[in-house]
Amino acid sequence: LGPPGKGRGGRAMGDVRENVPVPPYFALSAVLVYVGLLVDIFVSAYLDVSYRFDPQLEVMATVFQACAFLFTVMCLYNFLGETNLVKRSLFSKLLDEFAPVFFFGALYFLFIVITRIYRLACVFASVPHVEIWNREGYTVLYTMGKCFGVFYYASAVWATQKVFASPELVATRASYISGDAREAGHERGHEMTRRRTQSRR
Repeated sequence: LGPPGKGRGGRAMGDVRENVPVPPYFALSAVLVYVGLLVDIFVSAYLDVSYRFDPQLEVMATVFQACAFLFTVMCLYNFLGETNLVKRSLFSKLLDEFAPVFFFGALYFLFIVITRIYRLACVFASVPHVEIWNREGYTVLYTMGKCFGVFYYASAVWATQKVFASPELVATRASYISGDAREAGHERGHEMTRRRTQSRR
């Protein structure tokens, strides 16, 4: 997961970063996260320029947008499922480690639901498409939803990169997930350095 350092054996003395073995489909899970985000972006962008006034089509559009978001959630959870936090059911620590993506994801979905329901109500009331934008609060809801969507995309990418950059989230050693992971990593690095020094003697 981490880039190898310089020195004997491809690592620097005392470097706590290491290449952690992962399943073959680990990279595929990460790719699916990005694919899911792209699908959500394209579905949302396409529905924004829909000028049809058929209530059934609006209901379908609402379902498609919700499914696109849930697809990104499934892909992200499938990727995070490779971490020890999920495998050991440490969901409270999972929420702490990746709080931004859960926070912005919940807000993004909330505004998707509110905005689409508002738009559905206007369509069923035969309000013209252009007039919907002049309805009280709709533009604000739409803008806030898009802002939280951007924050959600950014936090999902950040969460994915954090897993790649944090071997303690994937390694199977208990010391990585109990107590202070960073402190345990430093202690392990010093132990490796001491052993290499003794072996040279």
